[in-house]
Amino acid sequence: MSLSLSARQLPESVVSRWVDAFNARDLDGMLGCVAANVDFHPLRLSGIAASYRGHDGVQEWFARLRQLRHEVRIVLHETREVGQDRVLAAGSLSLAGDSNVGSFCALHQLDGDLIVAVHQYLTDPEMIESLGLIP
Repeated sequence: MSLSLSARQLPESVVSRWVDAFNARDLDGMLGCVAANVDFHPLRLSGIAASYRGHDGVQEWFARLRQLRHEVRIVLHETREVGQDRVLAAGSLSLAGDSNVGSFCALHQLDGDLIVAVHQYLTDPEMIESLGLIP
């Protein structure tokens, strides 16, 4: 059974919930925001694979982050729709102790209230736009 349009969440709120769950290290909350077959391309951090697939992949990525003690946090400055069911999230990354690492942006493809694809970048939205990744 699908949700009526009035009950559907705004795409930006789904992405914000995903980021909030990540920052809280709430794996169940993160999985609740993504489709069972999500195509996930996280930041290229040391020891992290280029892509993960499905809930099992997100769980593997999350476990790897913990194992490697990558204590990154996402500080969102903006979320906005950039086409049909696509959301750009932009901000910065910080490490434990609140040190700013640099610019962050991610493109999210949604299907209804679930994220079906994520591509994260360690750059600002202007660079992603100049590469033609944002219409």
